[in-house]
This record gives sequence, C-alpha cells and structure tokens, in this order.
Amino acid sequence: MRLPASGALIALAAACAAPATGPEEATLRAIDRGLGCVARHYDGRSFRDDYLEFVYADEAIASPRPGETITYRILDAYFIVLMIRQAGVSPGEAGALFERAESTTADLVPAWRRAGIYNLRRHPVAGGIALDTYAILAVLRRDAVMGGVVAAGLDGDGWLPADFYRGEEAFRRLADESWAARALRIADPARGAAVVRATGRQALEAERIEPDPLARANLVIHALEALGDPPAAAAAEDDTAASEDAALVRRLRDEGLRLVRMPEIRRDTLTFANLVGALQATTGVPDRTARADLEELRGRQDDEGCWSASVDPSDRSGRIFTTLRVVLALGRSLSAQVARR
Repeated sequence: MRLPASGALIALAAACAAPATGPEEATLRAIDRGLGCVARHYDGRSFRDDYLEFVYADEAIASPRPGETITYRILDAYFIVLMIRQAGVSPGEAGALFERAESTTADLVPAWRRAGIYNLRRHPVAGGIALDTYAILAVLRRDAVMGGVVAAGLDGDGWLPADFYRGEEAFRRLADESWAARALRIADPARGAAVVRATGRQALEAERIEPDPLARANLVIHALEALGDPPAAAAAEDDTAASEDAALVRRLRDEGLRLVRMPEIRRDTLTFANLVGALQATTGVPDRTARADLEELRGRQDDEGCWSASVDPSDRSGRIFTTLRVVLALGRSLSAQVARR
C-alpha cells in the first residue's frame, strides 16, 4: 500500500484561500533549505551523519532489496521522512529520499508481519525486531496485522522487561511503549485507546519525579503524540473517555509549555524542536509563544541549510538527523496552522 500524499503545505494554504506570507513563507523556505541539505548528505542508501551511520553490535535487519543495507538508524531517518510527508511537506530536492523511505518501509511490512519482536518480556522472538522500531512501522504504515503482533506481546500493563532501560535511560521505556500503544490501537481500537490513555497518565507520573529536564520533555513529547494520533483521537469510545483524553492533553501541554522555556531544553535544539512540534499540534498554545519558538528554530539554521543538535557551535554531530526532526516540527506547525483556519 502506498501512503496517500498530503501535498505541499503551500498547496494546503492555497486550498484554504490564504497564501503563505510572512512567517509561514519563512518557514516554508527553511523547510525547503533543510531538505536540500539532507539530500546532499544522502547517497541513495546511507547518510553522511555520525548518528545515522551508527550500527548496533547485534543488529541484523534483512533488507527487502539485494545489496541494500538497512540499520535501525537508517530506519529512524526513513520513519521521520514518512512523518514529514504525512505532515504535507513537499520533498523538494529530497525527492529520491522520500521515494526510498516510502518504498523501503512498504517492502518491509510483509516480512515483519512474520518476524516478531525480540525484546518483549512475554514470548520474545529470537532474531526479531526491537519493539519501538516494529511499532513505529506498524503505525506509519497503518498495518493491522503488525498491530496484532504488538497486541499479542502485551503483558498486563506493558511490553518491555522492567529493567530493559536503567538509570538515565529509564524514560525510554515509556517512549517505546507509547509507540506500541499506538500500534495496538490499529489492531484493537478500544483496547488500544485504554492503553494510550494509561500511557498519558504514566507519563505525567514519571515526569513528576524525573530529575532530568530532557528526559521529562521526552516523556511529554511521546505522550502528547500518542494521544494526538489522528486515527486514535477520532475514536474515543464515549464522552467520559474523550473528556479524560482532553484533560490529559491539557495537562501535558501545560507541562510542555513550562519545559520549553527551560534553558536546558532550549540549548538542545533536537529536544527543543521535538517539543515545539508536539506542542504546536495541540490547542491552547499562545500564538506569541508559538511564533517565537518557530522563529527561534528558523534562526538556528546554518548556511548550508542544516541544524546542529545543540547551540554549541563546535557540536556538529547528528546534523542530518537533527535537521529531519526540525523539518518535521516546522512542517507539523504549518499543517496545524492551516487546519485551524
């Protein structure tokens, strides 16, 4: 199945009889330059980026094409590209990357339906795929069979062993399981809705005691995105459930608005962009705050069109990955603005 294209954001704006001007035009230019920078660092198979070049010692992901290498980090990039496309962003110079992300993820689905998940606490499958990566593909391709595999792995209130992430990495368990909850909802809407809602409650509880602002921001980001998943949000079972979902989103939004002002968050461009993108998709964010944060993100774009992971001028690690995340945040913000007109 080929995912439907949303069309360029400028086309969405035109359809609403409001051509992009001023800040919107500046954001569109920033997006276009960012994708151009990414395209120049992509050779059709891999990225010139230290983060995206990393390969885990024990990973072994079979490629759907002979001679093609697929890694978890390359898939991370392809997944973000799918999200960018679903936000309505035109590929510009990155057309080849958009097509490869589309075709590779589509071709993986049939094999992954049979592959299983290796890091479950209940019935792990040796040689399977990591839970978060498996669930993300299920969500982005809206595949009910893969969603059923995720559903079968649910053990009580979660999927991962309690000690799978430890110490400073502990927040990642909820991040991974938020994607699993979204995949579950594709296969079993009612059951999945309850787990998504529980994820929102758990994020608020964990966020209250988490000492690291960056970890707290990531908890908020993943919970907001799970609760805001459009097919999920449209299928609340009853008024009580819908009311609780809305209350959770408001609490998470308010916490996100507090976090986004913290110096630790603002220095980390990657987390800042992810949080801005999650907040822009919610209602109730003051217009002045939204405009200022988007302007700040645009202002951090370098002469080549990319973004660095932090404001440290000597830190050029993960530039392509960061650029994809910033483009996604900018694209989602524009889509949200058009939708609210």
